[in-house]
Amino acid sequence: MRKTVLITGASTGMGEAATFEYAARDWNVVATMRDTTKVNPAFADLENVLVTRLDVTDIASIGQPVQEAVERFGAIDAIVNAAGYGQVGAVEEISSDQLRDQFETNVVGVVQVIQAVLPHMRERGSGHIINIGSMGGHVSLPTMAVYCASKSAVQSLTEGLSKEVGPLGIHVTLVEPAGYNTGFATNSKLPATSIPAYAPSYASMAAFDKEAVRGDLVKSMAAVVDITGIDEPPLHLAVATAGLEMVRGRFAELMDEYARWEPVTVGTD
Repeated sequence: MRKTVLITGASTGMGEAATFEYAARDWNVVATMRDTTKVNPAFADLENVLVTRLDVTDIASIGQPVQEAVERFGAIDAIVNAAGYGQVGAVEEISSDQLRDQFETNVVGVVQVIQAVLPHMRERGSGHIINIGSMGGHVSLPTMAVYCASKSAVQSLTEGLSKEVGPLGIHVTLVEPAGYNTGFATNSKLPATSIPAYAPSYASMAAFDKEAVRGDLVKSMAAVVDITGIDEPPLHLAVATAGLEMVRGRFAELMDEYARWEPVTVGTD
């Protein structure tokens, strides 16, 4: 019997690639997106793919796709929260509305989808929730701090959620990618204002981006499908070794800093 996965953000990037990969592995796929006119036409050739509208920022649009998936396929075995975008800009340049919109999509939207699916998974006593995070959740970058902060929030959310639903038979995984050659940059949003003083920060980010090693999107999504629904999936799954090396370096720096200031820490006991 085919298993069923619901994917958000399936019109582009990781969500689109995941749709093809799950479908090729004989999963039923509920491919959801905010604007169904942007669907990849190739989805129409896949008999096990159901395309439907779901806007993670509109809670009224979330329940129907979940219900439709259960009615059509009998169950939802996994969800992949891939919807999201990047807010570019130095922190001072970003408006309050842009800040709220970033977290509304990347964090609140993830929670709302999970809340819609959890009653079904709890009733069955099984399921797998896969949240797309980022290595930026560990290593924040100049002019990307707000985006990275949203992914750091998804990281903490995922870790806490796993402890809540694990005893109920539900697995949770945080997928942590580095960069890919997708439409991420095109879909990113520019800051509300531009402050010349931050030109060096933009230059630093541009230099980092130029040297960054891109991951293989298809191989990454194949790895995600490989661990979906297995008996003991990872809580954290890094995809692309370049990102993993960044995080290793960051953790080493963090522990060194704690060690240097430990005498001060001890004095606070």
